[in-house]
Amino acid sequence: MCRRTRPRSWSRTLSLVLLLATTITGSNISFADEVPPEPAPAAEPAQQEGYFNTKMTSFGKTIDVTHELLEQDILKQAIRLDDFFGKADTEYQRPTSYELRWRNSLRIENGDELKFGASLRANLTLSKISDRLHLSLTGDNEAAPLTPSLPEDPGNPGFDRITRPINSFVNTELRYNIIKTPNLNFFLGGGARISLPFEVFVRSRIQYSHLFDNLFLIRLGETFFLKSDKLLGETTEISLERLLRPKTILLWDSTATASQEIEGLEWGSELSLIHEISLKSAITLLGGIYGVNNASPLVQNYRLLARYRRNFLRKWLFYELEPEITWPVSPSGAYIANLAFTFRLEIAFQGTAKNVIAPPIPERKKP
Repeated sequence: MCRRTRPRSWSRTLSLVLLLATTITGSNISFADEVPPEPAPAAEPAQQEGYFNTKMTSFGKTIDVTHELLEQDILKQAIRLDDFFGKADTEYQRPTSYELRWRNSLRIENGDELKFGASLRANLTLSKISDRLHLSLTGDNEAAPLTPSLPEDPGNPGFDRITRPINSFVNTELRYNIIKTPNLNFFLGGGARISLPFEVFVRSRIQYSHLFDNLFLIRLGETFFLKSDKLLGETTEISLERLLRPKTILLWDSTATASQEIEGLEWGSELSLIHEISLKSAITLLGGIYGVNNASPLVQNYRLLARYRRNFLRKWLFYELEPEITWPVSPSGAYIANLAFTFRLEIAFQGTAKNVIAPPIPERKKP
């Protein structure tokens, strides 16, 4: 019995080894008495990848639809406002339009905890009221402390100082363009800061630009403003741009603001090198100095930063990476280095209503 069973056991062992070998190597060898092997699990990663791609495509379509619905809803509200105050008996109505940018930022300074901030910029063109009238809505809730920078919008509370006195505010303003040409822009504006303390302001701003030899550009700006409590002020701006290469610009900006609020002259100067890497990305290297004429020392802060900006995934989606270092003056008069890193995510919305042309009145035929 034992001699007869050994050949069978060896044959079964040999068959099992061959079966395992062919399974591992992917051979097509099979045995009539054996069950066909199950399909190799090599297709599972491909199936998972296909499932993941399907989900991502579906998610992308949902994002696009949501963004488009938000754009249409904002445009409807702008049209409703324009229709309410505008004229209804015009033969030709220019389109109502708007542009809105919503930015969210994460900032860390000197290794401390992350701080979240958000800002909103919206400009509405209310053509049915007047071709020259624009409504501006701005809001900031940036994480403190903020690094110094040149005034973003002279005369507009919260945006007209090198160092912002407040970190959270909402402004609304109506602007009336008196002159708007490629080289000259002059407007009158008035609005309010809708936050505590409540503040009303009016201003006038004129800016002149001149191009030399398609390589060198100069801009001159002057703003006069009046805030609540009779706070008069004036801001002078000068900007020089030089085209170094087709995609590289050297920019020098300087600003000085004098007002009763500051009780002195607040000034700043920045030198920037801007390079377009591609149609979707650019990098900026910036150095700046800032100060007050009646302070000691005269220079209150130094600043160096690099900013990388890129459009990604969608044409309306952007992100920025910004490492920077500043040297604010301490009470003892020493300049202490302050390191910071900021990540920003920006979502852009824009919409334009279609032109509306009144149908022509048919002429009456003579009897």
